[in-house]
Amino acid sequence: MAIEIQPIGDDYFRLRFPYEAALVARVRALRNRRWNKSEKCWEIHVSQLGRVLRMFHIEQRAVDPKLLRAFHIYRIRNFRARIEAGNVMARLMGTDLPIKKIDDATSFHVPGYQFMPRFIDGTWDGRRHLFDRRRMTFPTGLLKRVTNLLDEAKVAYQITHPEPEGDEAEAAPEPLALKAPAYQLRDYQQEALEAALAGERGVLELATGSGKTAVAACLIHQLALPALFFVHTRDLLHQTHDFLEEHLGTAIGRVGDGTIDLKPVTVATVQTCARALGVKAPKDTDEEGPDEDPTDIRGAQETLAAYIRKVPVVFFDECHHLPAEMFYGVAMETHGARYRYGLSATPYRTDRQDLLLEAALGPKLYRANASVLIDKGYLVPPVIRFLAAPVVKVTGKTPDYKAVVDQCIVDNDARHRLIAAEARKLAKKGRSVLILVSQVRHGEALREHLPEAPLVQGSDPATARQKVFRALQRKTTPVVIATTLADEGLDIPTLDAVILASGGKSETRALQRIGRALRTAPKKQAALIIDFFDNAPFLKEHALRRLEIFESEPRFKVETVGFQP
Repeated sequence: MAIEIQPIGDDYFRLRFPYEAALVARVRALRNRRWNKSEKCWEIHVSQLGRVLRMFHIEQRAVDPKLLRAFHIYRIRNFRARIEAGNVMARLMGTDLPIKKIDDATSFHVPGYQFMPRFIDGTWDGRRHLFDRRRMTFPTGLLKRVTNLLDEAKVAYQITHPEPEGDEAEAAPEPLALKAPAYQLRDYQQEALEAALAGERGVLELATGSGKTAVAACLIHQLALPALFFVHTRDLLHQTHDFLEEHLGTAIGRVGDGTIDLKPVTVATVQTCARALGVKAPKDTDEEGPDEDPTDIRGAQETLAAYIRKVPVVFFDECHHLPAEMFYGVAMETHGARYRYGLSATPYRTDRQDLLLEAALGPKLYRANASVLIDKGYLVPPVIRFLAAPVVKVTGKTPDYKAVVDQCIVDNDARHRLIAAEARKLAKKGRSVLILVSQVRHGEALREHLPEAPLVQGSDPATARQKVFRALQRKTTPVVIATTLADEGLDIPTLDAVILASGGKSETRALQRIGRALRTAPKKQAALIIDFFDNAPFLKEHALRRLEIFESEPRFKVETVGFQP
């Protein structure tokens, strides 16, 4: 590629290069740049020279000495602070910095902190601090937060990107020869693509059914660099692998579900990669835990770990799982990933640990929620019907959450009969019905009232699960019961009814579940969602929270039956 960099006076330089959408998007994101229409070139302030050299992989010795001198003089005269921003961690240096504000902005309260002995006895403030005051380091994903505070304090700063040395230093990989995806991106997908190219790291919030993987495929094609696409279920592993292989015209690697096959572009389960890296998965009470994937990594662990640590592009699908310790641990091991992206319809957490998501990947780059896509005709609107569930008197003086769930949901026979009746009523009207549960035992209890409905669970082989879901898509099997593995990544456009049988406290999961039925299909005008108001301790509060989330979407029609919120 022929790139021309020439000084213009003392403060600007001229930049010309052959047109590439990815490069143009990144140049547009620079501060102090302008387009010279008559000369057909960019004119960029000398302060941005470092970023331009990094962007085009140009060494300083190849630059006009006068321009390089102007760049160094500008840095010395104008910057009070310097940030060395690596791919994973950054270091802040300087004087008179707003350290307290930076610490506050990069820390968060640990869930349940107020009940922990160290907080109670005053030896801990109850917060997890991501800014290390002693080392002056912080995760690079929080760079925007830190620079915003420096701007607010009127502290001039420069950002440098140290090049890896020693064993980590490698020649830039050869551009991949990938086929351009043949599909035409929708308007919002193109906007998301451009935002991702310009930002280089961050989160794309795209509603369920919006085509997140299509955007990712175009990103991989534009960057033309080795890429690792993380997923957290075996179904997503196969679905994403097949999509990328079809649309990029190259063999795609696969890690997970019993296979370790590394290619320049690879799809992998986070679980298998975590074991290769030695990242432990703590016992997590979060109901959004990952699918099990006991792939044998013996003999391939070192090779896989080295690949993960050096790959220059990473994607985390359904990235709202990332703050869970295993996901965060894997993300912080991707030292070579200059480009890192999170994809999710709901990039926030019930436990409010969203800051870890930003720390590992970067800030939100683009947002297109469900109502926006419904208005554009890309999704169908849902009718969400909240039904009052049969009331069960909870036994025990002070029942805990598990006891309440067991008595009011999992073992509530009257509730099971209501769900079965609603499912059969919908099936008779020609709808395909997916009943979502959180526990296998709950699904088995429902099957006693719906013996014609297969139960799909995480322990089933992926091929068996896919067979059932294909039958649901064709409506040869009108009703299917599935555990939480179907909450994400399930692509059945004809699905037009979902019954949320298990309640739950997670607003992210509730929106993901609704999204299963919003994809468009011929003759499909709307989707019906049935949820339940369980008037019991814990469950009432959770139902009202879900109701609040649903009502926050302008294009969601919400009906309550048999109760007043």
